Amino acid sequence: MNKNIKQVLTLVMSMFLTTSYFSQSYKFLYEMSWKPSKTSIAYNKELTSLTFDENNNSYFQAYDNFRKDSLKTKIIIDYEKSQVKGSLRIPSSDRDAKFRSLIIKRNAEKDVIQEETFFTKTFSIRFPCKIVWNLKNEKPTEKIMGYDVKKATCNFGGRKWIAFYTSEIPIQDGPYKFSGLPGLILKILDSKEDYIFEIKGITKEVNDLKYRNFGNGKPVELSPVRWETFLKKYKEQPSMILENLNTTQTTYVINGKDVSSRDVKDEYNKKEWLAFKNFENPIEVEPSCK
Repeated sequence: MNKNIKQVLTLVMSMFLTTSYFSQSYKFLYEMSWKPSKTSIAYNKELTSLTFDENNNSYFQAYDNFRKDSLKTKIIIDYEKSQVKGSLRIPSSDRDAKFRSLIIKRNAEKDVIQEETFFTKTFSIRFPCKIVWNLKNEKPTEKIMGYDVKKATCNFGGRKWIAFYTSEIPIQDGPYKFSGLPGLILKILDSKEDYIFEIKGITKEVNDLKYRNFGNGKPVELSPVRWETFLKKYKEQPSMILENLNTTQTTYVINGKDVSSRDVKDEYNKKEWLAFKNFENPIEVEPSCK
């Protein structure tokens, strides 16, 4: 770990600053490794990020998607501040990363919001359940990024998970939907080692993602049960999301072609079916809450 960053972290904690102030000033990078199918030997790998807003809500997503959401928000904020209003050009909302979900842990509500975006439509699914942790007395001898860690286990999503966290970083959060331990989760894996999240970097910066869904309209709120019903239908025919988009004023295109054309729909189906193959062995093999 960068020596200067660790010195800054130590100084901040020694001054007893609040967890909220501490967390919103940093971005944590995790490597997400997973076996895409139950028969896979090799792992897929993707860099992910954990960031916080001024209300201490956390945002976990693929790093590539974070960069897009952060850039889009900055462009819109700069545009609003500008005295000269020209055309507003924003980056594409396409989710090119393999891990497409945005996981939001809301501090005040004590719940988890999962955002999923397909083309121009965003869905918001609320999960109210809380993870129950079993803290272990054993102390691992190895450090992670120079931090002493403690061990904890939990059952979540039909898997048993082993977490390594540090109380040296006073943030009760971690990758994906995992949170609630007395310190930041630096590494967590399931007992079969199908999924592994491990911290790879810490940077001091403030981030803003509030305009991430600009241009997509208000997210469609779904319960976990309704989301599973929709997702099942979507996986069968992804191009259903392209139906009835065009109006007399607006025509949606993909690669310069009208989304209502058969060729575009066929290509969209192929692309989405290929993307779903990355998670034939899902993180959650069964629902933890409905």
